[in-house]
Amino acid sequence: MSKTPNKQSLLGKAPARKKTAQKRKPQRSTQRPSPGELNSSAKNDISQKTTQKKGLFISLAVVAVIILAFPKPTLLTYKKLGMVSESVYWPGFFGKGATLIDSNLHPTYDSSRESLYLCSNLQKPQSCQKYQVIADNGLFSAIGSYF
Repeated sequence: MSKTPNKQSLLGKAPARKKTAQKRKPQRSTQRPSPGELNSSAKNDISQKTTQKKGLFISLAVVAVIILAFPKPTLLTYKKLGMVSESVYWPGFFGKGATLIDSNLHPTYDSSRESLYLCSNLQKPQSCQKYQVIADNGLFSAIGSYF
């Protein structure tokens, strides 16, 4: 008889594979570390915690500076000739670029006199209208009215 190789089918039985040796996990040593080793590892843990605290403190300081430095919108309530209106006022950076969110006019807000000047053309003072500010409601009111 002639020997013919066995054909394998995809759904049929396949020859058993050889088992590979499993990797052994290194066992922890039962020896206790010396006091010098304990001190150095404790010092490393403490130094890592302090650097993490310093990093967190620096991050919070940067966020606080950004919040304080950037202008915050306010909700202004103003009137003229009995007509009352509310708008979200964005003061701009260092007084430049102030805007009313819902208007194309150029605002100038004078908080000491409680007056708001709205100008259609900054080059012509005749185009400005003076409004009396009734209330300056702050950031959270501005966010609430915007959304």
